[in-house]
Amino acid sequence: MSIRKLSPMQIMHGIITIVHIPLILLIYMMQPFIKIRFGYFSTGRIGHFALDLGYAIAMNKNQHKNEVNFYYLQDDISNTQLEIIAKRELNVSQYYKYFVYAYTALGLKSKVVIPYRHKCGSRDTTGITYNSTYDIILLNRENLISESYMKKYGWTQGEKFVCLNVRDKAFFSESESSRHAYRNSNIDDYETAANYLLDLGYWVVRMGKNVERPFNINHSKLIDYGADKNGSALLDIWFCKNCEFFISTGTGIDSVALMFKKQTLIVNVLPIIYIISWVNGITLPKRLFWNSGKELSLIEHLNNSYGNTHQYIEKGIKVVDLSPGEIRFAVKEMVDRLNNVPLTSRQIKMQKEFWIILEGHELYNKFHGFRDPEASFGISFLKNSPNFLQ
Repeated sequence: MSIRKLSPMQIMHGIITIVHIPLILLIYMMQPFIKIRFGYFSTGRIGHFALDLGYAIAMNKNQHKNEVNFYYLQDDISNTQLEIIAKRELNVSQYYKYFVYAYTALGLKSKVVIPYRHKCGSRDTTGITYNSTYDIILLNRENLISESYMKKYGWTQGEKFVCLNVRDKAFFSESESSRHAYRNSNIDDYETAANYLLDLGYWVVRMGKNVERPFNINHSKLIDYGADKNGSALLDIWFCKNCEFFISTGTGIDSVALMFKKQTLIVNVLPIIYIISWVNGITLPKRLFWNSGKELSLIEHLNNSYGNTHQYIEKGIKVVDLSPGEIRFAVKEMVDRLNNVPLTSRQIKMQKEFWIILEGHELYNKFHGFRDPEASFGISFLKNSPNFLQ
């Protein structure tokens, strides 16, 4: 590309990058005394941004005093409150991108600290979350702003609430036949589970930035935040940090809850190989059936791990959402876990059999490494699928 085709901004960035090359050499000479690294966060998708930020904060807490990391934020900002947290917790400035550019210009791109999104899809394969103790705080004024939103619905500080996020076709303005349509669910299928929680005295906050339609529940403790045009980046994060637990279909905002180490129930997710194995949570997939009507076993699920609606159709596989009753039982399982209700010996046996099969599959090491000993597959799913583990 000739200089004439470069914009003035590109030329300026190039000059600034060249100016920083001598500084890279100076940093290299300082390595025996202090290790300085530069990197970035991929900020365009809230899920990747949140998880990668959480990992960086955890690692920063455990770094030696002579190790310092500097980051810049790449891409558009998916959530401005996460941006605030990043700058509050870590050394973050757009200025540091010139050091990354300089490393790249010198052929030292391998020295750049890249986000976990580009390493392993933001999956914690080394146990960073499990082995780290950290608390990402919100300021008093941020808490007061968020609490005032809840109080206008009648919520009293200290009352427990559960977040519910259901991906539907409004998430990406998708059609019924889009590539990712298999990931969508019907919010109506979650009414039974939400009412179960409401009957127990929990508040329920329906999350979501773009939702297809309102949640059809008339209850004083149900907040349909996803359908509220007055939502904010701060509230998105505050709900995830302060909920009792998070129910999700595995998309975006639930990663913020994982960043805060909240127990998470993932339902209607596919493929099973994407199970959240590195944190204390419960996962249940959608059901898969051959065109003949026979339900797929766990091995058959794993052998047909697709990320495209059309692939399931081409393979003669019908994707079926969990029933409202199955979702309710899954929620009860999480409530029981929080109340320290022990598993039966049979349930423990089924869990072990599930992990033996999963960990023995050829795809496992591609997506997993460290496993939280409390990560589990839905007992209610296994109970209602007698041939699933065969």
